[in-house]
Amino acid sequence: MATSDEPALQTLAAALSDVGLIRKNNEDSFLCEPELGLYAVADGMGGHSGGEVASAMAMQSLRRSLAAVPDSGFLAAPTLANRRVILDFLRKAVLDANAEIYARGQSDPTLRGMGCTLDVALVRGRSLFLAHVGDSRVYGLLGGTLYQLTEDHTFGQTLLSGGAMTLEEVQRHPQRNLLMRALGVYPKVEVDTAYLDIAPGDVFLLCSDGVHGLIDAEQITSALAKHAQFAPRTLIDAALDAGGRDNATAVVLQVASCSVCEPIRVGSESVRSVMASASLFADFSSVELLRIQRIAIGRLVKADEVVLQLGQPLIEVYLVIDGAMSVWRDGIQVGWFGPGDPFGAFALHQSDSDVVVKADAPTRLLVFPLEPLLELIQSDTAMGVKLARNSLKRVWQRFLQLSTQLARARNRTDKSQST
Repeated sequence: MATSDEPALQTLAAALSDVGLIRKNNEDSFLCEPELGLYAVADGMGGHSGGEVASAMAMQSLRRSLAAVPDSGFLAAPTLANRRVILDFLRKAVLDANAEIYARGQSDPTLRGMGCTLDVALVRGRSLFLAHVGDSRVYGLLGGTLYQLTEDHTFGQTLLSGGAMTLEEVQRHPQRNLLMRALGVYPKVEVDTAYLDIAPGDVFLLCSDGVHGLIDAEQITSALAKHAQFAPRTLIDAALDAGGRDNATAVVLQVASCSVCEPIRVGSESVRSVMASASLFADFSSVELLRIQRIAIGRLVKADEVVLQLGQPLIEVYLVIDGAMSVWRDGIQVGWFGPGDPFGAFALHQSDSDVVVKADAPTRLLVFPLEPLLELIQSDTAMGVKLARNSLKRVWQRFLQLSTQLARARNRTDKSQST
C-alpha cells in the first residue's frame, strides 16, 4: 500500500512460458502481477507430474504468503531495519513453500522427491527485493549494462566459486548442472535474498534455465533494451531456435516512471562500479557485492559537514561514491578520502575515532552499519575471509599513509615557526 495518492513508481510487465520442442509437459510456473508488485518463476523437477505439482505449489504458497507482507513500515520509512523486515519475510515465505512441497512429496509416493527452483522479485516503494533458490536466474539491465543478480546453486558453480576448477573446466564437467539447492527436496533449504533501489529505465528478467541455458548475454541484453514488453516472446523464440531442449519461461518488468527518485541508488551502476573498484571489496564477485548491498544506505553530505568527530564511536563503515573528504588531527589536515575510499569502522570492530573527517565538497557516501555487516559476513565464510583480509590491508596502508602525512605536516609547521 502506497503512503501517498501518487505512486512512487510505475512498472510495465510481461510474461510467457513455452513447453519447448522436446518436453511433452511444461513443469515451469510463473507469477506476473504488477498490481501486487509480485513476480516469480519456478522450474519443476521430479518424476511423472511431480515437477508440475511442485512449481504450481510454489506459486500458490508464495501468493498466499505475500498477501500479508509487512510492508507498511518500509513504505512509511524505508530504513535499514524496515528493509530487513521485508527481506526476512520474503525468506520465510520461500521456506514455507519449501515445507509445503516437501510435506506433499512425503505423503504421496508418486510425488516423492519432487521439487523446483524459485526466483521471486517483490517491488515495494522504490525498491526491489529478491529471493532465489536453484538455477533459474534474475538479470538486471541497469544503465545499459546486463548483470546476473543471482548465482546458480549448481555443482558447477560450487566448483567455480570455490576455485576448484576454471570456467573452461566447469563447462566440460558432466555434472555441472546438478542442482545443489531446490525447494521441496529436503525439509529445509537455504535461501539467497538481495535488495536494490530501482529507477526509471531499469529492466529485470526472471527466467528458467530453458531460456538462459540456450541463449547468451548479448541476446538477453538486446531483447531487454529494445522492447521490454516484447522481450519474453523474443527470448523464448531465441531459445526455441537454439533447440528448445527444455521448458522456457520469461518474466520481464520495466520501471516506467518514478515520482521521486533517490540521488543515491543502492544497486545503481555508479554505486556498483565504486564498490567493485574499492580495495575493501577486492576480489568480491558481483553476487557477493549484491549481498553486501542489502545493508547499504545512501547518504548525502554537504560541503564542510563533519561526518566523524574526534572520539565518536565508530559503528559504521563509510565508502565514498564521489566527492572529497578531508581528515584532520590536532587541527592539521593529515589525509583525505576520494571515490572508492572506505573510512570509519573498516577495521570491522567498534572503537572511537581518533580523527575528524569532514566533507570538502558535496559528497555521496554509502554507509554500512557495523552490526549487520558483521552478521552478514559471519553467515558467509568465504565473503567474511575476503573482507577481513581486505580490511587488514587497508588498516595497515592507512596507518602508513597517516603517519607519513602527519610527519610532513608537523615538519612544515616546525619550519614555519622557526622562520
